[in-house]
Amino acid sequence: MGDTLLDSHFLEKNIKSLKTSVSRHGNLSAILPEKISPLTTTSGLPTVRYDNILLHSSYDPEKEAQRFTEKLQTGARVCLYGFGLGYHLNAILDKIGPSGFLLVMELNPDILQAALILRDQTRIFEDPRFQLIFGEDEAIVSREISDQMERLTGDPTDPFEVLFHAPSFKCIPSNFPSLTNALEVLLLERRFPAIFGSLENSNFLLNREIIASSPGINALKNSEKGKPGILVSAGPSLDLALPYLHRLQKDFLVACVDTSYPILIENNVQPDYVLSLDPQIDSAAHFMDCPTEKTRLIFTPSSNHNVLKFFSGECYVVFKDGHHLSKDNESTTKEKGTTRAGGSVACLGLDALIHLGCDPIFLIGQDCAFSGNRYYSSHSQFNNQLQSKISRTMSLEKLHLEKAGEKKQLSVKCAHDNFLLTDQVMYSYLRTLEHIIQANPDTRVFNLYSHGAEIENAPAVGSVNEMMRQAFIPRN
Repeated sequence: MGDTLLDSHFLEKNIKSLKTSVSRHGNLSAILPEKISPLTTTSGLPTVRYDNILLHSSYDPEKEAQRFTEKLQTGARVCLYGFGLGYHLNAILDKIGPSGFLLVMELNPDILQAALILRDQTRIFEDPRFQLIFGEDEAIVSREISDQMERLTGDPTDPFEVLFHAPSFKCIPSNFPSLTNALEVLLLERRFPAIFGSLENSNFLLNREIIASSPGINALKNSEKGKPGILVSAGPSLDLALPYLHRLQKDFLVACVDTSYPILIENNVQPDYVLSLDPQIDSAAHFMDCPTEKTRLIFTPSSNHNVLKFFSGECYVVFKDGHHLSKDNESTTKEKGTTRAGGSVACLGLDALIHLGCDPIFLIGQDCAFSGNRYYSSHSQFNNQLQSKISRTMSLEKLHLEKAGEKKQLSVKCAHDNFLLTDQVMYSYLRTLEHIIQANPDTRVFNLYSHGAEIENAPAVGSVNEMMRQAFIPRN
């Protein structure tokens, strides 16, 4: 079938109209690629298999497309991976209305060629609300995506959606490794609310009274303006800084993520703030038998309700911008305050310290990678749990590497100019930290003692003396 020359009627019309929505159209012919196998569906419409992956329903592709768009709002700006044969694109344009916009990425030229040959796409291509990105050079395509995404996300008040056409996503060519990883990370972030949605809702209901009675993060706005801050995470490099933290807390505001809270308490460091957002029961273990004293808790509405049971100190709530709980409780969200920090508690912590007005901010234990072939600090509960599994045949290092192998790995540049492994979850957190720093150029951020991933615009600081110098240099 790959050498079959089809009627060029659709192709000629489509290429002509395609020029209105892309800067180039490449070399396209009326010959279906070898990997494409066309099928006629029960409804009489065409569909295809690409390398035995069915791109659309073999029964009714248009009905399937309607289901794909069920949750879209009028006026939404949509970033979609996967052109397919275009059925779902028509449905999206119908759903988002005249004020919406649709940006589509398609990296597989065989699929796009099949779409131009088998269906009339002129309605899509000539729609001013539509933009298509495709090509064969990863660097050029990446720049084009970056430019278009900046345009799409320019106004935070408009609804923004990232969608994946799953069959098309499985067909990304191998010559786009970086883009494939970036898209996989986006997909991973989208799955989090889908996986934990019911658990988040349950926690919200159980936390409702304390949410109502607690002040929001808005009450802390600029309350520590100009004071240097430290955010302590539980990555491997925490081991290097831990001996100095007791002395540093006299001159710095100290905040920590929940996983590092018991580590600090055990080492005679009482943080000013601790942060929690994980809806899972495991997060409550970090607060058991830990004295509250003067530590304040910043939590999200979906934080595990047991955390709030164990924590007896002052609590401040912050809603996640764009989360369904925020949308469903707009007046409370506006009153209490929001964060755009995403799914990582470290990202929430950085966003919170910026909100408090801290400057500069020093990140500690924020490796975002397998520094020294380890996930966490040697003082962490995670490390202690692995210690109990050590045997003759399984060292602690091998246990960490075994755990690391559970997720897809990739290489990132290290703070010391070499490269090391991370996984897609930590990579996602790294990129979110960088976005927060980029969005707040007036706040200086440094990375103390890091042997992990390089964090853009957060210069590495190699000693406490250098940290003190940076903290108390007068700003111009």
